Amino acid sequence: MARVARARLVVPGILVAVLGLWIGATRAAADPPKLPNMLTNGSFEHPAVAPGQSHPFASIPGWHLAYGPDIELQNHVAGAPAVGDQLAELDSDASSGIFQRVHTRADRLYRLQFFASARPGTPRSENVLVVKWHRHVLARIVLDGRGRSQTEWHAYAFKVRATGRRTRLEFDDRGVSDSVGTYLDGVKVTPWRGHPTAPRR
Repeated sequence: MARVARARLVVPGILVAVLGLWIGATRAAADPPKLPNMLTNGSFEHPAVAPGQSHPFASIPGWHLAYGPDIELQNHVAGAPAVGDQLAELDSDASSGIFQRVHTRADRLYRLQFFASARPGTPRSENVLVVKWHRHVLARIVLDGRGRSQTEWHAYAFKVRATGRRTRLEFDDRGVSDSVGTYLDGVKVTPWRGHPTAPRR
């Protein structure tokens, strides 16, 4: 059974609430809410990579490099994805950061959710994920893959506020830069209004 831990973060300049953390097994324990995703390619299914293979890209649909050599997509190379057939590893030839600009409305609330996993068999120092919303740090997540032969996906959800018409969402690998590191999958941004977890007025 999945466990839920609730917390709250306050970041200067923006409203941030950690809605929950679900610690799952190999696959995600529950499907994301059925609301349209405002992101492009949130589960990293494009471009397609052959099963059992990984491939580095300078950019992929929706996502661009913030820093680092490339964006690596994997298809069941060293662990199963959380959603679909592919995942992103944020340390291919070296640590990298990726971002996508989301079309938002100023002062509106949104829900950001994603899955993160340590690369199986790697220590905490290899799996440090920094999450940024409008260039402000939302969270620093450290995961441990020691003693594991499969992915263990952790689902995170945040309540965030936009400050303009376009908001930059970024994920950075801040672990050891050595070609193995943090896994990311199932990234989704949806309007807060109408979400199942939003309070009724």
